[in-house]
Amino acid sequence: MKTNLLKFLTLSFMIMFQWSFAQKSVSGTVTDNSGVPLPGATVQVVGTSNGVTTDFDGVYSITANEGDVLSFSFTGMTSQNVTVGASASINVSLSSDTALEEVVVTALGITREAKSLGYAQQAVSGDALTKTKELDFRTALAGKVAGVQVISGTSSTYEPSAIRLRGETDILYVVDGIKVASTDINTDNIDNITVLKGAAATALYGSEAKSGVIIITSKKAKAGESYISVDHNTVISNISRLHPYQNEYGGGYSQTMGTFTYDPATDPASWAAFNGQNIPYYAADESWGPALDGRQARHWDSWIPGLPEYGQTRGWSPNPNNIKNFFETGMMSSTSLSFAKGGEDFSFRTTARATNGTLPVPNAGRDTYDVNINTSLNATDKLTVYASLNAKIQATDNYVSSGYGSLQSNFSQWWQRQLDMDRLRDNYHVNGVFYTWNRRSARNARPQYWDAPHYEQYQNTNNNKNSTYSGNFGLNYDIMDGLSANVEVKRRAYNQNSWGRGYIGPNTLSQQASFSEGSYFSESNEFAARLNYDTKITSNFDVSAILGYGTGQNISSSTNASTSGGLAIPDFYILSNSVDKPNYSTSKSSNKRVSAYGLVSLGYDSMLYLDGSYRLDWGSTAAADANRIETFSLSGSFIWNKLLDVDGITFGKLRAGYSEAPIFPGTYQTSPVYGSGTAYGSLASLAVPNTLANPNLTGGMRTEMEYGLEVKILNNRLGIDLTYFEREDSNLPVSISSAGSTGYTGLSVNSKMTSSAGIEAMISGTPILTDDLRWDLSFNFATVKKTVDFIYDGIERNILNSWLSWSSLDLQEIVGEEWGMLYGRKRMQDENGNWVFYGSGENVGTHRYENNQLLGNIMPNFTGGINSNLVYKNWDLAVNIDFQDGGLYHSVTDMFSMAAGLHEWTAGLNDKGYPKRDPVSSGGGIHQVGVYADGTVADGYIAPDSWAWGNWTRDDLWLVDASFVKLRQVRLGYTFDADQVAKTPFSSISLAVIGTNLAILSETTDWGDYRGEKTPGLDPSELGAGWSGGDFASEGGQLPSARSFGLNLSMKF
Repeated sequence: MKTNLLKFLTLSFMIMFQWSFAQKSVSGTVTDNSGVPLPGATVQVVGTSNGVTTDFDGVYSITANEGDVLSFSFTGMTSQNVTVGASASINVSLSSDTALEEVVVTALGITREAKSLGYAQQAVSGDALTKTKELDFRTALAGKVAGVQVISGTSSTYEPSAIRLRGETDILYVVDGIKVASTDINTDNIDNITVLKGAAATALYGSEAKSGVIIITSKKAKAGESYISVDHNTVISNISRLHPYQNEYGGGYSQTMGTFTYDPATDPASWAAFNGQNIPYYAADESWGPALDGRQARHWDSWIPGLPEYGQTRGWSPNPNNIKNFFETGMMSSTSLSFAKGGEDFSFRTTARATNGTLPVPNAGRDTYDVNINTSLNATDKLTVYASLNAKIQATDNYVSSGYGSLQSNFSQWWQRQLDMDRLRDNYHVNGVFYTWNRRSARNARPQYWDAPHYEQYQNTNNNKNSTYSGNFGLNYDIMDGLSANVEVKRRAYNQNSWGRGYIGPNTLSQQASFSEGSYFSESNEFAARLNYDTKITSNFDVSAILGYGTGQNISSSTNASTSGGLAIPDFYILSNSVDKPNYSTSKSSNKRVSAYGLVSLGYDSMLYLDGSYRLDWGSTAAADANRIETFSLSGSFIWNKLLDVDGITFGKLRAGYSEAPIFPGTYQTSPVYGSGTAYGSLASLAVPNTLANPNLTGGMRTEMEYGLEVKILNNRLGIDLTYFEREDSNLPVSISSAGSTGYTGLSVNSKMTSSAGIEAMISGTPILTDDLRWDLSFNFATVKKTVDFIYDGIERNILNSWLSWSSLDLQEIVGEEWGMLYGRKRMQDENGNWVFYGSGENVGTHRYENNQLLGNIMPNFTGGINSNLVYKNWDLAVNIDFQDGGLYHSVTDMFSMAAGLHEWTAGLNDKGYPKRDPVSSGGGIHQVGVYADGTVADGYIAPDSWAWGNWTRDDLWLVDASFVKLRQVRLGYTFDADQVAKTPFSSISLAVIGTNLAILSETTDWGDYRGEKTPGLDPSELGAGWSGGDFASEGGQLPSARSFGLNLSMKF
């Protein structure tokens, strides 16, 4: 593919280079009436596809012949035509066109004037979104839209980010009218994004869009455009921050170093020389061992025959960078090639992107290939035909994830601090035998708990390949003036195949090889038809209306299988090689929907606007005799500056909207579903569900009210957009227990009620605007609070998630409380705030605790972002910062890194100046001050390992405040002048240095108790693994974050 791409580029360069000699170069400057340069103005030879855009200084250069007519245009300005004469210089000044207004894409792809909308929406241009060339558009969206909270996946992995919009995650994503998954989107093909935030904005999509819609409009060729563009990025990434490790003590469960005792009855005679050598406790996966004082000792690899280290001792010393040294420099290369050509009656644009990269995690990489095609043709004066096709093919080698038991769980929770990572890499596989640091003893090389980390990454491999295809085909027909019809078919298909092996070999932890594979397929098909009517009743009164119909079907199926009993033929990884009958599980799902809808929009004197929509949906997931729901919305806006002439205010709008959106129940929630598994002999295996089906179940009802104010002042140099919303979800499904005599554990009923309210603010402006310098700055801020109002008669709390089997920590919803409360074990305090301990006298023990106590909430108090774009002559500097205040998560890494003696807090000096790990009788230990259960004073010291293991299930100790301010994206670019590229085949060239995930500027650096200050470890903005489910309430073993730098080269010709 790379060879073909190179040939295509070479051919294109040759053609364009020869063509450049046939015409002369015309250049000049395009400005406004005040003489301010207009960057991005279009200059085109009328009647041809030859066109260019001006640079930041308004300068252009175009090839043309004498007698050609050049058309100069700019958004918001009146176009101007100039005939090319003998002069090679043409300067043009464009006048403002007050009739032009900002337009945005709304529900169902309908383009509307922004001023007419009675609901909250925010648009982001594709250029603003992808300044640093993010591949995940959700990460790129961080800090750019008020009310959008981005929960990033771990940046050293391929974990996707997640988005909460007004506190909800079930968001609908639409690309050119096609409903897609968020991972389908090619960021290089985005022209703009519109975020529709409330139910009034999304009512035309029905209940599936109740929590908001993100509408992506792809790039398309404009009339008169003709170009080929190449965009290349090379990015390197390295681990940027690690967990705070101690480097004073090595592996073991005590500070006593063992010695080797030669046994002539079982040991080789040569081992007699080893007698009396220091032997660490290899089988320990903790670091409570001897001080790393440089004494000579037998390390794990000194028992591997054939190595130079065999039989040798070396210093028992710390390896501060042993975890960092495991990771490598990741590299990603992405090349995007686009071709666009547009005429008066046609448009065609295609983009092809190849992305190849590796992660900082060894032996992990991904190749992704995207193709996007958009085309339209005015077949007649009345008929327009359009179509799009999007394809993505992706192959991932060793998908790396976080969570307990993962690679990083090993490093940060169960590890020895003296281990040398280079030796682990070089010596884990010697002469066909595998070795690990966690050997059971000097005489037994089998692992106790852990294989070597490189063994896990290179031998126990997994792979997956997936492909996504989506597209549409549609017709627009102008029936008469103001009346048009549209029909469209849409389709999306996704297919994934995955497989993985559990390798075995001499001395590996597992002694039974395994192989697993799975497949998943989903498909959605839609048909839509609508009539569009738009007319002016009078000079001041206009009406537009839409009447539509749609039908759609979604199907999915999955199959998973794995070997049982090992492999009959060693190293032959295929299901049919299973010793016993393979394990199988399958699932299938299908649902259908039919809809009819209407929208009426009224406008008076470009000042008053009123929208009303009504939609009917019939869904197969509901009961057959009650399968229709009705969604409606009403919104309006008042452009009050039309009546009130206030000095300095150039635009003012009040808006309000109301909506009701019933919800369909989930697929098969109203009927019993039997699970299928591995056959029993020749008989099929089916599982009876534990939950009793409720044929009358519905999905609930959402109502929402929204108010907004928009103001622009200082000649539109400063804009303010404020929104307040209230939302109520009623009759939501909730699971309740059923009587044992029914044979079921529970059933779902409609009863739960929650309410939400929030504020969103967006302030944007241009503080500086001169001939050479433009500075655009924006700030957004949002709050949301969701309260649980009712669950069910007699039920005051509901457990949403209980993922920690070793403690009592739960995510709960409590009537009368904010949604997302963490309940668990909490250290006891008396009425005076003193800690209550076990023990007596000076023998202070661990914390007493109480179960099922409120610990805090996972939702942030507020979120937001700051975006700066500074352009000086040919230079541009873009900076993106996002922030979050509040929100807790539970850190398993903190908990077990303390318990295993890895965390820096378990070492160092205590308040008396003695090493904490010295015996308490010698001045060591952790100082504990409080009271005992009888109220007497507790004041004494406890050994760090006793403290850590004695308190590890006190859940409040391991809660982390997720507040942060993050420097997420920076770009420094340079665009070459038109005269600098005039003698090249290119019409424009720009070069930029880009950086992502650069730094946490502010975060919590205090434990909040007697532990005092803490060294930050995990990135609080990266919890995207979803180890505790989709609520992001905990991390189980998060990989370290990575910082990326790269170069971007963009060329157009």
